[in-house]
Amino acid sequence: MDFTDWDKDEAGRLKVWPLQAFTTAVFDGHMGGVRFEVGVPRGPGLPSPAVQISLDPAQLRALADALTEVAALIETRTRAG
Repeated sequence: MDFTDWDKDEAGRLKVWPLQAFTTAVFDGHMGGVRFEVGVPRGPGLPSPAVQISLDPAQLRALADALTEVAALIETRTRAG
């Protein structure tokens, strides 16, 4: 896997944040939305940092397929491991 375009820290390590939660929505029956809450929660009662994206049905299916593929690869490596 090529991580050339991914954000990295000063030491060259990939910047990734733990997923805290996600929610989905449907907009006007045409687009889907996903809100990914990431990082460390700011504190009780405060919202977590989040990224909110909109996707058309084809993009939603492609994302679902890609996530399923990654999960299968992880499971395969864990069993082999």
